Amino acid sequence: MNLSGRVVLLTGGAAGIGLACVRRMLSEGAQIHIVDLHATADREVLDAMAAGGVISTEADLGDKSTPAGVVQRTLTKWGRLDVLINNAAYTAHRGGALLETTDQEWQRQMDVTLRGSFGMCRAAVPAMLEGGKGSIVNVSSIGGVRPFANTLAYCTAKAAILQLTRSIAIDYGRSGIRCNAVCPGAIDTPAFSTIRGQPLELADREARTALGRIGTPEEVAAAVYFLVSDEAAYITGTTLTVDGGWDASQWNDQLGPRSGEKA
Repeated sequence: MNLSGRVVLLTGGAAGIGLACVRRMLSEGAQIHIVDLHATADREVLDAMAAGGVISTEADLGDKSTPAGVVQRTLTKWGRLDVLINNAAYTAHRGGALLETTDQEWQRQMDVTLRGSFGMCRAAVPAMLEGGKGSIVNVSSIGGVRPFANTLAYCTAKAAILQLTRSIAIDYGRSGIRCNAVCPGAIDTPAFSTIRGQPLELADREARTALGRIGTPEEVAAAVYFLVSDEAAYITGTTLTVDGGWDASQWNDQLGPRSGEKA
């Protein structure tokens, strides 16, 4: 198991991509501290908690005091911190073009999605420096590369995370700390459930990917795992897009039928 003995701190781990990351890291032997606004209900994770391999903290990343507190709890439990995965984001309401985005909406998005990631990195890096190495993965979005309509605050925060990632990579690379990002596209998470209930919208999302389908949280978790593992030891400051070819094909209104299908 490639992460055996390593300690992972992961935000937004109660559901969706975060939960898939927790399961993958557990399968690779990691000890995990999950930070989420909500408690997990996943049986596999609850069993790992009972066995002592996982701890969980219910906390709001919009609270400035959260990062220092959860890092300290990690160190108190295991005495080290090897991996940080910043997955938490404000997704309760992504809508709004410029004129529809309120100050409150903008601030909540910046506090949770952007400052939350910044604060977690700032709190975690000293522990990684003490250990002589570390790996950080920040979960951005394809919307941080090519913005979606009417999601100004969300896409702005996700784009800023990419620059945060690069800056940390160049500032701390020679201290043994790697920092990378992943940009998921259309992924079948609980937040995607509203699209699942709209056949035309779902078909449009599928048609806009080169692979012709929606991705799974496990596929994003595989990319995150690769970046935190030793297999990516010479990779830092990069962005790994996990979008089924959405970005590559985004100029096509519709890709058309898949190979072997009738037009």
